[in-house]
Amino acid sequence: MIQVAGQDDRSRMLWQSALTGIGFFLLGYGAFRLTGHGRMIALVWPANAFVVCMIVRLSRTRLQDVLMLAAAFIAQVSINLVAKAPLPVTVGFSLVGLAEMIAAVWAVRRFGRFRDIWGALRFLATAIVAPALTGASLAAGMMIAVGNPDWLADSRHWFASNVLGFSIILPVGLAISRRKLIKLNLRERRLEAGLLFTGLLLVSLIAIHWQARPMPVMILPIALAAAVRFRHLGAGLAMLVILIVMMTSDLGLGTSPDYVARVEMFQIFLAVTSLIGTRAAMLLNERDLHLAMIEGRRRSALRASRFKSQLLSHVGQEARGPLAAIIGISAVLESGKLSPDRAQEFAQIVAHNGELLQRLYADLLDLSQTDTRALIIEREKVHLGRSLKTCIGAIRLDAALGGKSVLLGEIEEDLNVHADPKRLAQIVGHLIANSYKYGDNDSPIRVRASRLGDGFGRIEIMNSGPGITLRERDAMFSPFGPDSGGRTVPGAGLGLSMARLLAEKQGGRVDFESIPGRQTRFWLDLPLAA
Repeated sequence: MIQVAGQDDRSRMLWQSALTGIGFFLLGYGAFRLTGHGRMIALVWPANAFVVCMIVRLSRTRLQDVLMLAAAFIAQVSINLVAKAPLPVTVGFSLVGLAEMIAAVWAVRRFGRFRDIWGALRFLATAIVAPALTGASLAAGMMIAVGNPDWLADSRHWFASNVLGFSIILPVGLAISRRKLIKLNLRERRLEAGLLFTGLLLVSLIAIHWQARPMPVMILPIALAAAVRFRHLGAGLAMLVILIVMMTSDLGLGTSPDYVARVEMFQIFLAVTSLIGTRAAMLLNERDLHLAMIEGRRRSALRASRFKSQLLSHVGQEARGPLAAIIGISAVLESGKLSPDRAQEFAQIVAHNGELLQRLYADLLDLSQTDTRALIIEREKVHLGRSLKTCIGAIRLDAALGGKSVLLGEIEEDLNVHADPKRLAQIVGHLIANSYKYGDNDSPIRVRASRLGDGFGRIEIMNSGPGITLRERDAMFSPFGPDSGGRTVPGAGLGLSMARLLAEKQGGRVDFESIPGRQTRFWLDLPLAA
């Protein structure tokens, strides 16, 4: 369906379409004139490839596609009329060129992104060879219809010149982007690029322009060097330099009796050079990709090693206190010298420290399961009201909050989310622990839940107090985050990082906002369930 554009969009589409038509005319008519022969045979036909690049890179709507193709069609009709081709040939060849460009645009959009050799070969077959072969076949039919006796040779040249045009223009036209130019580090390699392409120009002039008998094979080594140093961009630019020198030199094509043979010789040379350069760039890109993957895995292994060392040190410190308390109090209990009331108090302390160790173990288990992709999430429909009452009821009995109360505030009726009930309770526990961590000792922790307008339900956990400073914000969701201000908080400093991980595994999100000296508010968003 053709989209309706605004005034600014229409202006942009019109001047881009005009630029497409002008570029097509200059490239197409220049290809005929520079080849220098009475028959309409071009050494290389870059015009179609130019239009394909313009449409793929600039067009955003079906209407813009149509306008740019129409501009190219008008330009091709103009070229044929200027070349004094018969009207049936003019219209027929222009329609054939239009069909070829449409096929190439579709193929580039469908197969233009590839990462390996097989993807590149598929792109070559669908975006370069197939459109040119289709155009050559249709053109052969046109030439037979108008009685051209050389239809076979001319259709063969049509195919070769279009394949070469696509092979030379597409690598440059599609490869140029800000990201790829940054990746090639051209700013720091300007001297190298200047010397390389200046040398390529000189060698091309010597081999083609200044030799009585052209020796284009001399160009191959430096053209390959351009592909090696600057990948597809270098290969395409090298082909452009060679083509410009070749088409502006006196090759004797216009006066040679063996005109067809000489055209084919230069086409074969250009095809071989393009194939070698593109293939070299492709292999080097694939090598760069594998090296980047290896380097990424090496860095991941180093990070994992550092994290494990940090984790072992941190866990050792976290486990030492509860273990010492359990061992010491157990020894006192075994002596039998305590009164029943004191024994019950000590037993509660032992149970609390055992719970701290259990939470530490649960965090470590989740962390190890995440590392091995074995973390199990069983999502179901969860009623937030009942679930939060259960979570908070358990937390109130936990001495970890130092007797601080947790109040359940307003919860919208029939508020259901898709979540794992066990993991939901785990996340809420982590968020309440961190709310206590950054709150004062007097005001209660408040919990509420409501619907959001984007299909999520939100659980908010708020506490008044010192809050979180700007300096601490960036490290909040990192393992072993900011210092807790001397408070004893369950776990090994993994709470918020584990809460975010578990939320994302359930299609949710965790975040916070804090006003230092006033309030900290954590929240958990989970997808709503009907």
